[in-house]
Amino acid sequence: MARDVYSRLHEIDAPMLATIAHILELRGRHPQQTAIRAAYLGALGDLTGQQVLEVGCGTGVVSRDLAKLVGSGGHVTAVDPTPHFIEVARQLQAEQGSESLSFDVEDGRTLPYSDASFDLVAAVTVLSHVPERLDVLREMVRVMRPDGTILVVDGEFATNQIEHPDPAMTARVVEAWRVSTVDSPRLLRRIVPLLQRVGLQVERMDGHVHLEAGQVDTATSFICLWAQFAARQAVAAEAVTDAEAARWLDQLRALNDAGELFGSVTFVSVVARRL
Repeated sequence: MARDVYSRLHEIDAPMLATIAHILELRGRHPQQTAIRAAYLGALGDLTGQQVLEVGCGTGVVSRDLAKLVGSGGHVTAVDPTPHFIEVARQLQAEQGSESLSFDVEDGRTLPYSDASFDLVAAVTVLSHVPERLDVLREMVRVMRPDGTILVVDGEFATNQIEHPDPAMTARVVEAWRVSTVDSPRLLRRIVPLLQRVGLQVERMDGHVHLEAGQVDTATSFICLWAQFAARQAVAAEAVTDAEAARWLDQLRALNDAGELFGSVTFVSVVARRL
């Protein structure tokens, strides 16, 4: 079985890493993603002055928003095991001038921070990609203060939807993407007992849907970029041929040109505290 690409980024070549970084930033800038972030970060209440850790920060999309919320009296420490992502995150931070934020190359399975160091510890679209998710959660709990908060946000990737005139081919493409890109696409269906295993109780859960329909700008559409990435993953997995992938994408573009595109991804946010 193919391994989740996000769990083996150290094996990925520079062009693919750059592509993934671009996808992360494009997704983060999309208005629907901005609204989703505002909803789950808003559910945390006032974060002014807090010490925050984000595990698996990628290029820093969420960290930059968190830095604005903690203000000058707080600080956000954002870590990711992929040096390229941290390099991109630091470049973007320098452009935006945030002083309440720092990025480090660290692995969420073995965090270098002392016990009870942070008021809030977050993992956004991380746990579904990491086979050792229990190790990550235990580390998150260890560095969280006794009265602190854990935020987990992830995709319910078993239910990705995209309308297409060739449903059989679409099923092959999406399944090949899912197998090679998401270690546990159904993770959120088991998130409550998983959090209980590390001594946490769920305080609230919310669902968030990223949906694009009609005719969209393919240069800024997360659904369109995701479809291109999924097609490449399906070719690499030999689930479809190059010609089949090209035809599938052409049909999707025609659907968009006709104003009939439809695609959606569901995300779930979970706020948890100690039992």
